[in-house]
Amino acid sequence: MSIANLPLCTLGLLVSACLSTASAFAAERPAPLRAGETRAISLSLGPQQGLSKSAWSKPVQIRAADAAYIKVHFEHFALPAGVTLEVSDPQRREVYRYSQGDLGRHTVDASLGEDGKTRFGAMSVAGDTAVLRLVGTPTEPWAPHHGVRISRYDEGFPQPLMGELGEAGLLGGDASSKSICGAKDSRPVACYAATDATAVARSKPVALILLNGTKWCTAWRVGAGNRVFTNNHCLDSAADVAASEYWFNYQATTCAGTASGAVTKVAGDQMLKTDQTLDYTLLTVKNAAAISGFGYLSLDVRKPVVGEEMYISGHPATRMKELSVVSDRDGGGRCKIIDADADGYGTDTDAGYYCDTEGGNSGSPVLARSSHKAVALHHFGGSCNLQAPNRGVKMQLIWPQVKSFFGNVVP
Repeated sequence: MSIANLPLCTLGLLVSACLSTASAFAAERPAPLRAGETRAISLSLGPQQGLSKSAWSKPVQIRAADAAYIKVHFEHFALPAGVTLEVSDPQRREVYRYSQGDLGRHTVDASLGEDGKTRFGAMSVAGDTAVLRLVGTPTEPWAPHHGVRISRYDEGFPQPLMGELGEAGLLGGDASSKSICGAKDSRPVACYAATDATAVARSKPVALILLNGTKWCTAWRVGAGNRVFTNNHCLDSAADVAASEYWFNYQATTCAGTASGAVTKVAGDQMLKTDQTLDYTLLTVKNAAAISGFGYLSLDVRKPVVGEEMYISGHPATRMKELSVVSDRDGGGRCKIIDADADGYGTDTDAGYYCDTEGGNSGSPVLARSSHKAVALHHFGGSCNLQAPNRGVKMQLIWPQVKSFFGNVVP
């Protein structure tokens, strides 16, 4: 697939201008980075008159050449007891199961009319093919309403094209290259395995958000309980949270590698608190036990100090997880706080830095090197100068609004 072959609805997207003042940012808020496209399809699974089990249980495939992922949406889902629908990739590295009374891991996109009962979204599967198969033996008769209908699916844009698409302004959101200060210094997490082991370890709780199957941001687990942070401009409603999924360990296994390690995916559950001015959303996820092994980040709720070292972990431009540790704007050394009272969507709400960020980094933790705790929440890029650096909202200001969800104890 090439840019020339992308649909017109994608080519019509515009990138918001990278403005150089806080007031301009406030007037035109960034949006989640576009990562895919929704396609129409007409597909049904279930028995037809006279068909044997071997016929109705034959697997079917949804394939989109070169797609990064496939996410299937069910227009109608109703199966008799004893029958399960499996959605998987061809190698069955990811298998999600849905049956009567047990919908497993799934998302609910209200904008598509999904109700989380007979209409919902399966979890995405990596690669360009999703395999659907009915398994099991019915323990009740197939009724006229039984069966599965699919009218749409989401396909992820091919990863090798994401840089080209971003440069062409076709990803929307906050994909401005002005967030890269000088040469691109962010690198895959694995590149720091031998030289910055602590930063690598603190990257584990950081996840990618896939929203509505086609948009992309970063999130991270905070505290030992079921709590996740991201930006308000990524998820600003309970409906957004219900339509989102979270990919943990979506990162290359080696520095120059192109294959991710085994990814654990969970769906959003409840929105706990959100604020537009401080641009944060605190939420919970379903199946939280599945991500407990990735650990969590703690908070540093003091005011950042100009000159202190910091780093960022996130998912820029829909790529696998990267660390932004050094900056040529900081003399090639470690990134530093350059402004402890930068204007964001409010006066003096942010900390400024030259650490490289791109669209998709929205929601990334900004970690103080001294404590390896989150001192800010990244939310937009700037023009790479002192007047408009890249910026994160200070945790010092967010904490008073969310502390009750942590029992008033800083995690």
